[in-house]
Amino acid sequence: MFEKDSTSNDIIRSERYLSGESSLPPVGRDEEIHSIRDAIRPLTKRETPETLLVHGPPGIGKTACVDYVFDALDRETSVKTIEINCWQYSTRPALLTELLIQLGYPAPRKGHPVDELLSKIREWLDKNRNVALLLDEFDQLQDKTEVAYDLHMLSQQTSNKIGLVLISNIPPKELFLDSRSWSRLNCRTLKFKPYNEDQLKEILKDRSEQAFKPGAVSEEVIEIIADQVAESGGDCRQAFDSLLQAGRTATQQGSREIRKRDLTKIDG
Repeated sequence: MFEKDSTSNDIIRSERYLSGESSLPPVGRDEEIHSIRDAIRPLTKRETPETLLVHGPPGIGKTACVDYVFDALDRETSVKTIEINCWQYSTRPALLTELLIQLGYPAPRKGHPVDELLSKIREWLDKNRNVALLLDEFDQLQDKTEVAYDLHMLSQQTSNKIGLVLISNIPPKELFLDSRSWSRLNCRTLKFKPYNEDQLKEILKDRSEQAFKPGAVSEEVIEIIADQVAESGGDCRQAFDSLLQAGRTATQQGSREIRKRDLTKIDG
């Protein structure tokens, strides 16, 4: 049933390039990558960086760009990088506990007081090194003001610092952080705009060369997907999904290339 020759017509070489699992450099986001790099660069000099709030609609490369910079930070410096998704860890105790675990402490028992969690994090920072911390989906965090204050105070009170990058799908004014918290965070913002048609074409061409066998994806197919996705909001993940689904359809039909009829209409 699963013999190799049963998939001999498969035009897909690797789906990972269309599923968010690859580590290819983001396409068309050089300016944004440089801004993220510059925001956390002070950590490499043992200085306190500004907090950076990266915002914009879903699927336009925010997390991919921060991941790319954090990977370089890991490879090239002694700064420790940590990423926490606030959708998964949406309360103050849950987030601080996950931070503590990623710093290498054993998982504390449930119900640990916040003060104890902060004390352990402070202890780690005093004994170890600077930390670049990404809070992805920050808009999903219930205790935004409290967590912002916690992390700011930790960085002020310890010899090593926390560089904080926040990613939000909604604008800063809708995050409901009070003006005192914003001032305390010394926060600057970086707005990501949706991908336009030309950027989507470039991205799809780049990824299709990695994901598909030669000749499987035509310029026409890329143009159709890029045009539809740009019209519906510029969500790159939507473009990847459309191309992947078309590739699977073509494979199931025994075709050696994706045709227009393999594409599904993308709704805005």
